[in-house]
Amino acid sequence: MTEKEHKALEEIRVSLNKLSRKIDKQEERINRLEKENKMFRQGPEFPEDKLETRAESREKEKKKKREGKEVKEKIDWEEKLGGQWFAKIGIAILIIGIALFLKYAFDNNWIGETGRVVIGLIVGLGLLVWGEKIIKKFFLYGQIISGGGLVILYLSVFVAFNFYELISASWAFPAMIIVTALGVILSLRYNALSLLSVVIIGGFATPFLVSTGENQQVILFSYVLLLNLAVLIVSVFKRWHLVNLLAFLGTIITSWVWLLKFYNQEQLLSTILFFTLLFLVYSLSSLIYNLINREKSTGVEQILTLLTAFFYFGAFYWLLEKDFYSFLSFFAVILGVYYFLWAYFVRQFTPEDKNLYHFLAFLTIGFITLSVPIEFKKYTIAIVWAVEAVLLIGLAYKTREKAVYVLGIAVSGLAVVRVLFWDADLRLPDQTPAFFNKRFISFLAVVASLYLIAWLSRKIKDFWQEAGVLPVGKMILVFIILANFLTLFTGSQEIINYHENKIKDLIRERKEISAKQERKLEKSIPVSETREYKLNVKKQRNIKYQKSISLSVFWMIYALILLVIGFVRKYRFVRVGGLVLLVLSILKLFFADLWHLGSLYRIVSSLSLGIVLLIISFAYQKYKDKLKEII
Repeated sequence: MTEKEHKALEEIRVSLNKLSRKIDKQEERINRLEKENKMFRQGPEFPEDKLETRAESREKEKKKKREGKEVKEKIDWEEKLGGQWFAKIGIAILIIGIALFLKYAFDNNWIGETGRVVIGLIVGLGLLVWGEKIIKKFFLYGQIISGGGLVILYLSVFVAFNFYELISASWAFPAMIIVTALGVILSLRYNALSLLSVVIIGGFATPFLVSTGENQQVILFSYVLLLNLAVLIVSVFKRWHLVNLLAFLGTIITSWVWLLKFYNQEQLLSTILFFTLLFLVYSLSSLIYNLINREKSTGVEQILTLLTAFFYFGAFYWLLEKDFYSFLSFFAVILGVYYFLWAYFVRQFTPEDKNLYHFLAFLTIGFITLSVPIEFKKYTIAIVWAVEAVLLIGLAYKTREKAVYVLGIAVSGLAVVRVLFWDADLRLPDQTPAFFNKRFISFLAVVASLYLIAWLSRKIKDFWQEAGVLPVGKMILVFIILANFLTLFTGSQEIINYHENKIKDLIRERKEISAKQERKLEKSIPVSETREYKLNVKKQRNIKYQKSISLSVFWMIYALILLVIGFVRKYRFVRVGGLVLLVLSILKLFFADLWHLGSLYRIVSSLSLGIVLLIISFAYQKYKDKLKEII
């Protein structure tokens, strides 16, 4: 073998060794990738194949999700019906059956009274033991069974005390406290909302199931108070709104059924005492979790608090309205102070929960506002509301609180509605002087409050508009428009009232003329033809003309005042308001005054309006350059 051939073979050997090492490395890499469960493809990967594969994969995933959802819904529906609702219905029917059995056994003397109670206690304890054994494996089912056992224990103790009188109050109520404590402990131990819900429902159903038809107020409301105290204890540790709602409904239903069926005036003080205790306990249970745990409210707390306040005040109103109506206004103020204290505590413990704080402030102002129509009568109500509205807006200016400002606007709206739809319709006594009466004063008070609110709003306009809180500028415009409208309305009303009083005097005078003519022996001339009667009719017609002219003149003068203020203060919307009022005056003149008034009054009306229009036109022409600058 030549040297050249030897060299060639050596190169081939080296190349084969390199290739062998590369193959070994690739095999190692392939083995490692397979062990790590990575995907390995042979051959090139085309984009079309990749897109198709992804589309197919997405479609398969969607199909699996749909099938899984359908299966889950089917399983959930079947599980809820068969595993949950059947258990709840079953335990409810069992409780009702035991109650009916005890009553039937009593009616037929099958079993002695002590035996019936013992049977109930054994069944209740048996259900408790059974529920305790299975609750870890069948959580919801075990809750329902344990809850049913507690309800039957409630039922047995209540029957033994109230129905059979086997035990005294000194034994019955400690026993009920033990049962209640057991229910609270078990529900907190297992975090079992359903268990406590069953206990609450069964607990409130017990008095109805074993009612003797007798008035047992102290026993009944002590029992209801005990159930609400249990809810209060749980509310310290758990935010279970369902339990609060169930206790609230149970308390309301029990209380109103008792009120309608058994209440008498002799029980007033004891009823007020029990209702107040229930109110305090329930208002605490609605909010105490938020304060202790410093958590924000969810909105349910506000609803429960509002319902509590509404029914508590409604019950007091129903009890006291007949004989102690004057106390109700003071009671409304007491509730306002109570919710003010709550607002203070919320501000201290959970300052970030502004929704709850504002809601409690709303209740405070609401009850104080409610006390006004209870305490005051007729025109004074609007005046007090107007003063309250100004005070609230002033407080909003000092504190920069949006909620207080909104409350002030709401109270101001009440004052406006009051004067327009109540005070305006109230009839004044005959011969009441125009512009010097309570109705006009109430209107003036509301008008003054609107101007003051607009002035205060202007002072805080820049702060809130920059913060994007409220459209204060638009609110100022609304206040000014309302103030001017009320001024026009009450001024026109007083002018009409003044002339109507004169017409009433003439009508009385005409009746006297007719009576005088009837007393005369000679009746050859009819009453309507006598000189006195004709003069009376003419005076009445002239007064009607004067009323129409006075209204037109009042509107024109007011329009001029608005235009002057608009020019001097550079308020375009005030000038526009003056022009609109002037147009209305012109329309009244052409379509009412010139067609229905007497000749002299037509002349006065047309001359007055013509002079006013010429003055306004001259002012616009003379100061048009300044007007352009203003605009």
